Amino acid sequence: MPFQASPMFPGDLYDTTMRVAANAVAADAVAVNATLTQAQASDQASDSWQQFLELGWQAVLVPEASGGAGSTFADVASIAEAAGRYGLTTPLVARCAVVPAVLGAISGRDDVAQMLGLLAAGEVSIAPVFAHDGSCSLTAMVDAEGVQLQGSLRGIDLSEPASHLLFLARSTAGEALLLLASRDQLGGSLQSWAGHDGRLTADLALKATRLPACAVLQRGRAAVAAAERANTVGALVCCAQIVGAIGAMVEQTIEYLNTRQQFGVQLSTFQALRHRTVEMYVAYESVRGMVRERVVAFDLGDSDAHAVALLKHYLSIAARQVGESAIQLHGGIGMSRELPAARLAMHAIGCSLQWGDRYEQLDSLAADMAAEIAAEVAAESAPTAARA
Repeated sequence: MPFQASPMFPGDLYDTTMRVAANAVAADAVAVNATLTQAQASDQASDSWQQFLELGWQAVLVPEASGGAGSTFADVASIAEAAGRYGLTTPLVARCAVVPAVLGAISGRDDVAQMLGLLAAGEVSIAPVFAHDGSCSLTAMVDAEGVQLQGSLRGIDLSEPASHLLFLARSTAGEALLLLASRDQLGGSLQSWAGHDGRLTADLALKATRLPACAVLQRGRAAVAAAERANTVGALVCCAQIVGAIGAMVEQTIEYLNTRQQFGVQLSTFQALRHRTVEMYVAYESVRGMVRERVVAFDLGDSDAHAVALLKHYLSIAARQVGESAIQLHGGIGMSRELPAARLAMHAIGCSLQWGDRYEQLDSLAADMAAEIAAEVAAESAPTAARA
């Protein structure tokens, strides 16, 4: 029987994103998985991304005081899920969730509030660059006049043009710095490549680049906390994107098995194929429920990074398993990039690598556990040391 995936957070945002994604030119979807599109090569935004900017998707999480909607993560998750159903490689997670979440948490800065207003209006688009493990390849020399940067920014998502970059650097004294700078200010040498799912990723090499003092938004522990929040928000909303891709793959696989015949018999009548499809369906319903619950908890103030890391780890495994099943159940045509299910499989796997793959999430979980054990050991040994 046919199957229709239900959205985690139905509403106008989901429906509108579905329409924009469905209207994306099919030829562009094929080209973007093979090489750089003409829009990327000319540093021009795609039609779908331009529509997202005009619709104000970057403003969803921006506070109302800065001209945004001041909405919830559930609304951003609904946009990400709908985009994931069509395998769109637009940087929705980074630009519409991570950046507003990081900048919106900075208070007392008029320049940040002004930048949030420009972000909400779609006049700027900021690409965040944060390593999942908190490492940094940029060294900053701080003086009275500003900051001088030396090193490289790695893994910048430039699937759509970015006017600014938000990133971390380390001072010569080891202090973390959160910086925001325009592409014109940074300059540098850019090397880019297209991933298997069509994402355009770049490394930016900087040599003695000078930035004004106002480019430093936060320092020390506050800057580290901002990077940690960026990775947590990115991982969570990315999970919503994966849910959309998995749901669409289940739909398309069931439709294919109900339509395709072999020796006059529908493939959907083969027990082995039915069992494999049920496994895909169970995986989808499981991740859909888990992601929805975690997004709701996040909106209620439970921003547990440990829980998000565990969720992202599980979603990364499920994305690969469901993607491989979708390709195999489609048979030989499943290996074709022109097949929507195959592109969705690549998209889901590509999303699983964003904002910390399953191994990086395991490292985070292990580090958290080690810290907890160390704290317990210290607490237990404290009374003994006091008595001695």
